[in-house]
Amino acid sequence: LTLEVGRFAQQAHGAVLATMGETIVLATVVSSAPREGINYFPLSVEYVERLYAGGIIKGSRWVKREGRASDDAILTARLIDRSVRPLFPKGYKNEVQIIVTVLSVDGENDPDMLGVLASSAALAISSIPWNGPIAASRVGHVPDGGFILNPSTAEKGFSSLDLVVSGSPKKALMLEGKGKQVKEETVLEAIEFAKSHFEKILDLISELVKEVGKKKQEFV
Repeated sequence: LTLEVGRFAQQAHGAVLATMGETIVLATVVSSAPREGINYFPLSVEYVERLYAGGIIKGSRWVKREGRASDDAILTARLIDRSVRPLFPKGYKNEVQIIVTVLSVDGENDPDMLGVLASSAALAISSIPWNGPIAASRVGHVPDGGFILNPSTAEKGFSSLDLVVSGSPKKALMLEGKGKQVKEETVLEAIEFAKSHFEKILDLISELVKEVGKKKQEFV
């Protein structure tokens, strides 16, 4: 996993290019003044898939535009939202927008997990008040072979569990998953397995914050 800043989206409050293998995503974070007359936190998250990320160029002579967001893109945006939303200060009403754009997909490393990590890093280095960073991992399980961290596309085919965990080593903030009649004990072990690998990711993001992090806005 590599995190890079400074090449793209320099006008955003925070922008991070995250790479794993040959899968690359760009996460940008911006905020504006509080919106008047609302009683909720106006956070919007967009996960933007592009056909060119997979080496596909539309062949139609007329229709060159991308279509609407796919179901997977909407679900991934919600996954990122649920991971980062709990760590904003209570009562914070500034509009915040996170956009994760998939630039390249290698077919082995999932861009959705990379999107969560890039969003976490972009928020952490920005001036927006946020009590992060967080890490995220996907866990697979093979009945005879144990747990698999961030399984590849091929490994998912014979995995009995597909579980996403985000949070810190001490606390899971968000869980999403599906399984084929997996035991409760196995799921609990999978959560602990995911959390045990958070430390390295959080250390990497913390290093980035020390290097390029902006001073956080005071929120009263």
